[in-house]
Amino acid sequence: MKKFIIASAAFLFCSLAFAQVKNYVGIARQKYSDAQINFLEDFRDKLQNRGYNSYAEYVDSYLKGGFGSAFVYVDKDGQNYIVTNRHVVSQAASVSLEFEKDDGSLAKYDNLYVLVTDDDIDLAILRFENNANYFKRGLSFYSGKVYDGQDVVSAGFPGLGGEPVWQFGKGSVTNSAARIKDLIDPAISTVIQHSAQIDAGNSGGPLLVASKSAATGYDVIGVNTWKAVGRDATNFSIPAALALKLIERSKKPVDDKAFKAERQEKFKAVLSEPNSDYTALVKFISYDMAAQNGMDCFEEIFKHGATKVKNRVAAEFVINPIEGLRYAVAHDLYGKMSGEGLDEKLSNLVWEKESGVYRIASVQGTDGEKKSKAKEKKSGGSSASSKKSGDKKSKVSWQGFESPYTISIDGGALFPLGKDDAKVDLDAGVVVNLEIVPFERNFGGIFEFEHRKVGGESLNIFGVGAVARLPLCFGLFTISPKADAGIKIAFGNVRDFQIFADLGLMTTFDFGSAFFRPGFEVGCRGTTDTLHFSDISSSTVRLRHADFYAKMILGFKF
Repeated sequence: MKKFIIASAAFLFCSLAFAQVKNYVGIARQKYSDAQINFLEDFRDKLQNRGYNSYAEYVDSYLKGGFGSAFVYVDKDGQNYIVTNRHVVSQAASVSLEFEKDDGSLAKYDNLYVLVTDDDIDLAILRFENNANYFKRGLSFYSGKVYDGQDVVSAGFPGLGGEPVWQFGKGSVTNSAARIKDLIDPAISTVIQHSAQIDAGNSGGPLLVASKSAATGYDVIGVNTWKAVGRDATNFSIPAALALKLIERSKKPVDDKAFKAERQEKFKAVLSEPNSDYTALVKFISYDMAAQNGMDCFEEIFKHGATKVKNRVAAEFVINPIEGLRYAVAHDLYGKMSGEGLDEKLSNLVWEKESGVYRIASVQGTDGEKKSKAKEKKSGGSSASSKKSGDKKSKVSWQGFESPYTISIDGGALFPLGKDDAKVDLDAGVVVNLEIVPFERNFGGIFEFEHRKVGGESLNIFGVGAVARLPLCFGLFTISPKADAGIKIAFGNVRDFQIFADLGLMTTFDFGSAFFRPGFEVGCRGTTDTLHFSDISSSTVRLRHADFYAKMILGFKF
C-alpha cells in the first residue's frame, strides 16, 4: 500500500510538472510582410514559367506557412524573452506565439519581433510587442555539467497531420560534446547529441533535465535544432549556455560601427581560409539580396553549375526556398570574390543590418559592370560571374525530373521497316500529333493524324491515344524516354482500324523562352491494321508492320 501511495504521488508530481512545462513552451509561427508575400508569389510564378514546376510547388507550400517551437525565459528583472531557432523565424516580419492550455484552447500572442539572431549559431531571441512582460516566470537554464547517459526530455510541438501537436519525449545524452562542423564550428561550441524524440516542428523547443530546484521540475539544458537523417534517435541540441549568452548580449548597447567591422573581418577571414567554399558565405547573405538576385543565380546553377553545387542548393531549397536562394547567391558571390584584388572587391560590398546582424545587401560595381548587368537582364541572361564562363560551356548539370512542355504539336515522317507478311505495299507516310500532358512529368493524351499509302490507296487516318514519358532535364535540354499507344480509324475506299504502340526518345531545348520548347523525337512504331478494301470483292486484310519515325516538336508551356 505504501509503495502504491509513493508511486501515485510520483505520477501526480510528474503530471503537474509536465503541465507546468507546457505552459512555457509555445508554437512559433512567422508572419510574412506583404512585400515578402508578393515576392514569393512572383518567384513561384517565374519558376513555373521557366519549367521548374516541382520547385514552384515548394515555394507554394512555403507560402502557406510553417511552424516551430519556442519557450519563455524570464530574467531576474522580470524581462520576458522567447528563445527559438533562427531558421524558425528567419523570414519573419513578425511572429505569433501560441500556448496550448489544458482544455485544448490556445492563448495567442501576436506581433512578437526578432530582437537578435546569431548566424554562427542557429538561435534567435524574440520579445513581445512593446516589450510587454506577460509572464512572471518561465523555464530556467541548467548550469551544471552535461554528461553522457544523462536523462533528458524533449518538449515541443512537432507536426502531425500538418498541425502542431504537443510532444514530451524521453531519452538520454549520447554524446555530451559532439563536434560537428556542419552544425556549429567546433571552435565556437560543441553540440549535445541525444536520443529524446525530435520531429519536424520541434525546432526551437527546449531539451530538459529534471531539477528539484526548478519551479517546473525541469531546467533547459539545450535548444533542439537538428535531427540526423538515416539514423535512429540521433538528435542535436544547442547548449543552453549559448542561448543565455545571446540574451545577455542583447541587453548590452551595441557599437554599430565596431559590430559592422567585426562582421566584415569575419567575412574576409572566411574567404581567406584555404579550405573554405561558398557554403561558408551563406550566413553573410541578406534575405533582401536573396530576393533581388536569387532567381538569376538559382537558374544559372541549375543550367550550368556543377552537379554537387546544384544538389546542395536543391536540398536547401526543398526545406526552405529562401535559404536555397541564399545558397545560390553565396555561390555567385564566392565566384566574384575569388582571384586578385580581394580588398577592392570587399570595398564594393554594401552591408545592412537585418535581425540584429550585419549582412551583405548588394555588390556595388562600376558603371560598366552595371550596364553589363542591365544588358544581361534585358537579354534574359543572368548576373553570374563571367569568370566562370569557360566552365559553364563545358559543363552540363542534371536538373532532374521536370516537364519539358504542357502541349505540343509534332510533325514528321514514318518509314516502313522491312516487308509485311500480307504483301500489302506500304509507302512512307506523314504523321502529325497534338500532344497534351496536363499531369506534370508523366502522363497525357495524344490526338493524331496520319497520311500514307497502303496497297496503292491514300489513307487519311485519325486517332487518339495515351502517352507516358520520363523527362530528364539537363538544364539546357530535356531528354524524355516515352511510350504511347492508341487506336486510329480511316474511312474511304479503304477502311482501316489500327492499333498502334510507340517507343521513342524525345529531346527538347530551353533557349531562354518562358513558354516555348522546340525539339525532335525519333522512335519505332508497331502497328496492327484491319484493312477493308471495298473495291476488291470487299476483302479484308490483317496487317502487322513496324515503322521508324522522326518528328520535329513545337512545345509550349503554360
